[in-house]
Amino acid sequence: MKKILISITLIVLASWVTAQETKHQTQELESILFGNYLAYLTQQDDSGNYEGGIDNLVYKLLDKQDYRVQPGEHKEVIMLFRADADKPEEFKNDEKMYLPDHPAFPITYIQKVYEGNEKMQKDIGYAPRINSYDDHKRLVFLDGRIFILQDWVDKDNYTLVAVMEHQAKKVGGLKKMKMVMKSPKKMKTMQPHTQLQNYLDKAYKKQQEIYPKWLAEGNNGSLEENTENIRKLIIDVINKQRTDWMNSEEYKRIKERNRHAEQNRSESTVTINNSSGKDVYIYVEGSKNSSRISTNGRASFSCKSNLYYSYDANGSANSATLIVSANQNCGEQIQID
Repeated sequence: MKKILISITLIVLASWVTAQETKHQTQELESILFGNYLAYLTQQDDSGNYEGGIDNLVYKLLDKQDYRVQPGEHKEVIMLFRADADKPEEFKNDEKMYLPDHPAFPITYIQKVYEGNEKMQKDIGYAPRINSYDDHKRLVFLDGRIFILQDWVDKDNYTLVAVMEHQAKKVGGLKKMKMVMKSPKKMKTMQPHTQLQNYLDKAYKKQQEIYPKWLAEGNNGSLEENTENIRKLIIDVINKQRTDWMNSEEYKRIKERNRHAEQNRSESTVTINNSSGKDVYIYVEGSKNSSRISTNGRASFSCKSNLYYSYDANGSANSATLIVSANQNCGEQIQID
């Protein structure tokens, strides 16, 4: 009986240890559901209190497909960031792909695309593009939630923008208003910054422990080298194509035609800059319709007619002030102070 109790205790303890074990992001991704998500804002005031709020955008997890660099090991996450996520076919360009940030033990997923075009990728292989503009945009999957991060530098330097929770049913109207009102308390209870930082600290430590062992296994050591070689090759091919293209006679002819077209356009137009501190309205002689130039804005007009300006949107050329005389200011820039 005593042995049975000891065995049961060991099993329970082992289960508890397994439950507490830090998972990498692809493992955490398994509990992330497809469909719409509500994004709870995580901004804090100067005292560290959560201000609350729910993002108006609807976020939708569309797909979790095999990571083409490491099939079977990690995933490519396809998210839709759009106010109307019920019509994904209309917002194809708003789909974002997120890829693991590490081959052995990813602690975030990064917004990425692959280098090259589809033909290059199929012929040569897949390599995530290094892009300083997008590489700071990351997701962390944790306990069924999705954390949205920006300004990522490292695990200790980033901005937590929002925490997303799966939305089983569409929420709107009074119910959503109540959720917004309760959101500061919800974030206070959840403590997303603390929760996220604790995970990143543990996950990064485990990543550093696992990585040397991972490199020594099988062909893992050559995987990163091969991916980097693919990236460099595709970039070299693109650069060579660009160089060949720019050195071609057709490119030079097109550039010359464009230069002449731009010269002809500038010789037949006048540009008006508005630094008056308020909107101005430009009228062509004989017209009651105006073109608005906002504060600190600029616009180009044909210089073949007299142009008048006014601060009255309901005026006309007859009641406005002459600013450009026909055929007198072509190719010039006129300032309204």
